[in-house]
Amino acid sequence: MQPNPLLEMNGLPPFHAIRPEHAEPAIDAILAENRAALDRLTAAAVQPTWDNLVVPLETLDDNLQRIWSPVSHLNAVLNSEPLRAAYNACLPKLSAYTTELGQNEALYRALETLAAGDEYEQLDTAQRKFLDNTLRDFRLSGVALAPAEKERFKTIAAQLSSLTAQFEENVLDA
Repeated sequence: MQPNPLLEMNGLPPFHAIRPEHAEPAIDAILAENRAALDRLTAAAVQPTWDNLVVPLETLDDNLQRIWSPVSHLNAVLNSEPLRAAYNACLPKLSAYTTELGQNEALYRALETLAAGDEYEQLDTAQRKFLDNTLRDFRLSGVALAPAEKERFKTIAAQLSSLTAQFEENVLDA
């Protein structure tokens, strides 16, 4: 198996070494890692704190962005049919993951517990704002919807992702 530069980055992305065939395996790997880490975070029977909940969540997001950002950038500036196909193959996976994350009730409850706890008052203004906005984003992502409505939300989010990608392609092609 060939090394995947997206999975082996230290420092800045090695744009010269990233190929279209690296994108989907890297996204699959990081999404699997993130889902497993989320399961561990939400299964932990500890009082949620900034350090044991929010910091790990931000690390997961950073890890995903570290892989996806170079692919997205290359697609925008060095667009080709193979890269476009790889990019488009990843979009539904990313959309599904983002929707799953936004509708993760266990994670939402943990964040609510943090916001309602004593530590909330000890957080600085930026941390409280971040937590408040994150809880708002969960509500906007449909965390409180009935199961059928959650599925409808997922379908609409996937369609929106596809339409956005099509629009971007049309702009690039123009």
